[in-house]
Parts: sequence; structure tokens; C-alpha cells
Amino acid sequence: MDTDAEGKKTLGEISKCREFCPNGVNAVLLVIPFGQKFTKEEETSIGHLKTLFGDDLFKYGIVIFTHGDKFDEAKEDGQLNHFNEYLHSQPPYFNDVLQKVGRRYVLFNNKLRGDAAKPQRLQLVEHIRAVMGNVGQVAYKIPEYVNTAGACFHATSTVLIDGKHPEKMASLQLGNKVLSIPDDGIAPAILDTVYFFSHAADDVIAPFVCITTAGGKTLHLSEGHYIYAGRDALKTGALVTARVVKVGDVVHVVDAEDQTPRPEEVTDVKTEIKRGLYCPHTLGGSLVVDGVCVSTYTEMIPPTVAHGLLWPVRVLYRIAPEVAGKIAQPQGEKGMPTWLGWLHDRYMAWI
Repeated sequence: MDTDAEGKKTLGEISKCREFCPNGVNAVLLVIPFGQKFTKEEETSIGHLKTLFGDDLFKYGIVIFTHGDKFDEAKEDGQLNHFNEYLHSQPPYFNDVLQKVGRRYVLFNNKLRGDAAKPQRLQLVEHIRAVMGNVGQVAYKIPEYVNTAGACFHATSTVLIDGKHPEKMASLQLGNKVLSIPDDGIAPAILDTVYFFSHAADDVIAPFVCITTAGGKTLHLSEGHYIYAGRDALKTGALVTARVVKVGDVVHVVDAEDQTPRPEEVTDVKTEIKRGLYCPHTLGGSLVVDGVCVSTYTEMIPPTVAHGLLWPVRVLYRIAPEVAGKIAQPQGEKGMPTWLGWLHDRYMAWI
């Protein structure tokens, strides 16, 4: 991956891959030219790929070294005796990547033709067969790119379970008690119960607004998700969508140790591509994600209206949490309860 490439171009290429291979792929090839030093840029590229494709990147990964003719030249000149010498000359992170892909790699001489090129092709085929054997013959599904405004947080955003234990959004469960915002906005943060997910999908990638504060908090959320912004926002309940937050605005943060919300200035706002779409709802309608105070609601339906419409779900959860859990679980490829889409359509028709 070109780390300087525009995000739209990268997403376009991923979408093409999904279109060409709707049933998935048998292997993911990581192509590296022989002789190239594995720099911080390549390390960053691998990190981006892992963010987009998850750990399955390594389960299905095979490293392809191109320009094998240059290795032959280096061997003839006495610069190298064995390919392992080149591998050992690379930084530790590079060898970590090789370990994660099970040391599956092939050196390709791009100038070989016909029968001379057959051994390297057969070696690649054997590696692909080994990958499929390791994963039970299940193809890797390329994540879908969705450009949705109101889907919330990515898979590795964190909340504090019981106010103490960091938990990734993808692992959050109904009934978990997470750090949330007190009604007066002054007292220490409180615990509130997750009773509903309006969105929960892992096999997708999407753009997120990345907000960084003066104290080093970094929050990623969809552009249509509501966040408390303004020095008195927690007292007044002032909410804005993430897309309008700018440098110099004030948001509210919570530290793991001192859990009293405090205002903090925004120092950077940008867009980043992340994996997963998750939107947990608490009974009170707020929570703390990555140390920043946010609403659980999005512009899909105005927060006050959405909170009122979900009142029956909250009542059912308090009376019969198991029953509520069944109807609150996201369903289908979109990762949303089917009735929620119906509710949104009825609301839009009404207004």
C-alpha cells in the first residue's frame, strides 16, 4: 500500500477487489521488491492493512519478493550467499511480519519465462494450499466499504467496563456496565448499562472523524454521531455532530483515574479509515469512548426523539432483559435490527 495515496483511491481499489471476488480470496499477497530496505513507511503500510483487514491479514498472508534476478546478481557478485542473509538484514518488525504469516514467502525472478519460472509458481501454489488448509478451506471475505454518516464507532474504540477495565467496542456485550456521564455534568462519571446496539458490524470499513484533544485523547466517530461540544455542554446537553467539530472547539474528557469530566480543547481534526461499525446504547443515552464524552445517538433520528422512541425497549430491558436482548441484537449484513430501519422509515415519512 502506498502510504501517500489518497484515501479515496485506496478505498476504490478495495471496493474493486470485493467486486471482482465477491466470494472472497484464498490468499492475500504482500508484495515487496527484493533489495528494498524495510523502512518505517513499509511498517506503517502493514499497520494500515491490519487496521483495515484485521488479523486475518496474516492468516491468509503470503509475502512475495519480486526482482529475484537482482538477488541472483548479488549472489554472483559475492554480496550474498543465501536469501536468509537478506532477511536477517531487515529490521525486527519485518521478521515479525514473516513470523505472523507462518514464514510463507516466495522469491520471484521477474525475468524468468516458461519452464524456468515454473518452480516459483508451484511454490506459490503450495503456500496458497497451505493457507487454505490452515483456515479450513474458508475464503477470506474482503470487508465492504460503507460511507455512512450515522454508524458510530470503530471496532477498536474503547470503553471502560465497570469504570476500570478497557474493552474494545467489538467485544462489548449487552448488560455491560460502562462509564457514562452524570446528569449534572459536574460529578464524577457514573456507570450505565448497555441495553441495545443500533449497529454492530465488523466486516466493513468506513471513514471516521478523528478528534484529538490537547491532553492527548483521540476519538474516532462517524461524522453524523453526536458529541458534547462547548464549555458548558454537559450542563446544557448541547450536542453537535462530529462533522462540525473544529480545532479550537471544547469537548469533555474523562481520565481513568480521576473520572470527573472536564473541558479540553480540540487540537486536531481529520478523517481516517477504520474497520467495524458499532453503536451501543446506554439507558441514560450517553457514554465515554476513548476518554471522551459522547451521546449514544446519531443524526439518523434527533436524540430527544430517538430517546423517546426507544422508551419501550428500555422498559422491556428492565422487565425482561433476555427478551429485550433478542430483539435488540443486530441482524443481517448491515448489522442493524430490522425493526430499527422500519422505525426510521416511519419517522421520516411522518416528518
